[in-house]
Amino acid sequence: MSPERVTQFVDLLFQYIEVVPADEFYPHIEEAEAAIGETDPDDVLYVACALAKDADIWSDDTDFDEQDIVETHSTTDVIGSFDTPDGY
Repeated sequence: MSPERVTQFVDLLFQYIEVVPADEFYPHIEEAEAAIGETDPDDVLYVACALAKDADIWSDDTDFDEQDIVETHSTTDVIGSFDTPDGY
């Protein structure tokens, strides 16, 4: 990927990053805990935030494969979705 394409990708990415206030994700903690808490308790908050915002998770952490309530995407998937046939 060219440096210009990387810059484009990063700029686009930051358009979608959002802070989720605790009062929005807290109601989803129990559901997230049931889905992934046994596999990795540290991931519960990420799943709860994704549920609160009806969002997907971008991570290469395979622990997310153990849950089925939030869609996840690997870095390869994300980069691949921005690649174009001409390489720009």
